[in-house]
Amino acid sequence: MKKTKGIAVLITTVLTLTALSGCGKNASAGTEKTTADSSVQNSTVQSSAANESGTSDTTATAGSSVLPKNADATTIIAATSGAPNPYIIQNSDGSLGGYDIEVLNAVFDRLPQYNLKYTVTEFGSVLTGITSGQFQIAVNNLSYNKDRAASYLYSFPYDKVSYVFVQKKDATPITSLSDAGSKKLVMEGDAGVNVTNAVENYNKSNPDAQIKINYTEAGTQITLQHIEDGTTDFGIIDKAMYVSYVKTYGFNDLQSNDVPADEQAGITDDLYSYFLFAQDNDALRQDVDTVLKELKTDGTLTKIAEKYYSSDQAPEADKYEKTIN
Repeated sequence: MKKTKGIAVLITTVLTLTALSGCGKNASAGTEKTTADSSVQNSTVQSSAANESGTSDTTATAGSSVLPKNADATTIIAATSGAPNPYIIQNSDGSLGGYDIEVLNAVFDRLPQYNLKYTVTEFGSVLTGITSGQFQIAVNNLSYNKDRAASYLYSFPYDKVSYVFVQKKDATPITSLSDAGSKKLVMEGDAGVNVTNAVENYNKSNPDAQIKINYTEAGTQITLQHIEDGTTDFGIIDKAMYVSYVKTYGFNDLQSNDVPADEQAGITDDLYSYFLFAQDNDALRQDVDTVLKELKTDGTLTKIAEKYYSSDQAPEADKYEKTIN
């Protein structure tokens, strides 16, 4: 039987997160591929809980505290921006949940030499705090890019992101960008994000069958509303986020269809999500990787993915043979 221990959640910074529809903007380490459509609420929480599967939940009420079972353990601080749903969720009581958080909790349940705490801060501070040594792990649905890899160590992947075309339920399903372009369809997109960039690149290569882009800074919820009410024809959205928003907001007049693999590759260079560490913290990275491989092998990652996504988005087994950097 695996060991469990206390997992503390310390929320220290309160900020309102602006919505970024679809994927994060390219180029800088301070941007990301997913969307934040929520606000971080003012609270300080400490909690310790393990569910029946051995995966901890941050579900304690504000002010509760359980001392870690290993008082001599090293404290590890994991930094997050507190969004986007369903990867990272800030509950109404200030506790943290979501796929990324539940996976990291499951990892540290099997690492009794560490006590885990979370800090919620603005996204840009997540990575700069790793560099300065203020935090030890970045957990924010982080993708791979070369610039980031030059400054941080990557864990094994713990999630595989996928994208879907979203349309009104009675529309003829889109099968590709060329299909959408041939039908002269209109898409909403935020300027500079990966999804919009991919459509712009398609348009450059297909001047006679272009997709019209209505540029917007509206969040995912508004984009889905516009598709449902016919203001726009379709959107390209992270599949996990689409599932979450349909459940949360009750969008009943929408359909989704998977974006083809070659077009998903045009959206982002890497479809996987990783935890990040400082360059001098390889020992912690190796400990986390050891458990991530166990979680893949014993089906825990699949179980958590099905809980949040209603599908298995655990990475393929060969992704746990060698780290990306």
